[in-house]
Amino acid sequence: MTQSAEATATAPAPAPPSGRLGPRRALIGIPILLVAVSVEVAVVSIFDPNLKALGAKLALQALLAITLAGVAFFLAGDDGRLAAPARLGLRRPPASAFGYALVGLVIYFTFAVVYGSFVGPHQKDITRSLGYGRGAGVSIVVGILIVAAAPMSEEIFFRGFLFGGLRRRLPFIAAGVISAAIFGAFHYTGAGSLSLLPQLAALGLVQAWIYERSGSIVPTIAVHMLNNALAFALITS
Repeated sequence: MTQSAEATATAPAPAPPSGRLGPRRALIGIPILLVAVSVEVAVVSIFDPNLKALGAKLALQALLAITLAGVAFFLAGDDGRLAAPARLGLRRPPASAFGYALVGLVIYFTFAVVYGSFVGPHQKDITRSLGYGRGAGVSIVVGILIVAAAPMSEEIFFRGFLFGGLRRRLPFIAAGVISAAIFGAFHYTGAGSLSLLPQLAALGLVQAWIYERSGSIVPTIAVHMLNNALAFALITS
């Protein structure tokens, strides 16, 4: 096999983000995201001070997905321009990518079963909180937000932007653990969710490994969607 053929057959590692994206900008994205989300909550609170209305909850969930992707594309870009999708890992994956995804799924689900048998993490029923079961239309919207919008936006931000930025200067294990820990903490919803955070951090680390091996976040989005779809089915059944 020629050298060029070998290069084609080997899955690329995540390309170091060009331009100014690196660990500093990646970590700055966290407080910027928090400020942006806080502003959105404040604006929605003008119309619904208690944030109890179904419309307010759905709006905030949709805004969160948009903000995650928006912050990533803006901060990963140069000179005020949005980053190209490929800079955030949105590129066609090699054929081997879904083999890595399958290995990652097995590792994660094995960890989840073992961890769950000892800890029994509490899974908050966000589907009912968002209005699932209050009509077919609302249920479909909730399903789209949880199974599609959340995985895509979170993978763009946490893997493509955060892990990708950290990975430019840090070794895989450091970039993977830091981004995974932040990913887990992002899902904190109160004291009752603490036991679930290590499991989600484990998912984040597996996802970082899949991205590292495949050079694309397309398979990590697929894994995330599958995970959320299974959780959605179990919670709503």
